[in-house]
Amino acid sequence: MPSISDEWRKRLHEYLGGTVDGLGGVSQGIGGIKDHVHLLVGLKATHCLADFMRDLKKAGSIWVHEEIRDRKFAWQEGYSAFTVSPTARAAVMRY
Repeated sequence: MPSISDEWRKRLHEYLGGTVDGLGGVSQGIGGIKDHVHLLVGLKATHCLADFMRDLKKAGSIWVHEEIRDRKFAWQEGYSAFTVSPTARAAVMRY
């Protein structure tokens, strides 16, 4: 459902980037549209993807609830994750 407004989308992406860094990842690109977010993130081999995504989505929800005051905002239950080779990273960043 389209719930990420044009008015605050960039701020959300910036917040998520800072949160990625705070969780020990490396934010390499964040973008998206009204109904989803794309992240290009470097994670350590010791990261658990499910835990990382849980913490990132939780922090993002709290930010939207408190900063935007949209108490109905929620992320979908799942997510998709893909590995990206170093040679494909630039193309993924452009996407």
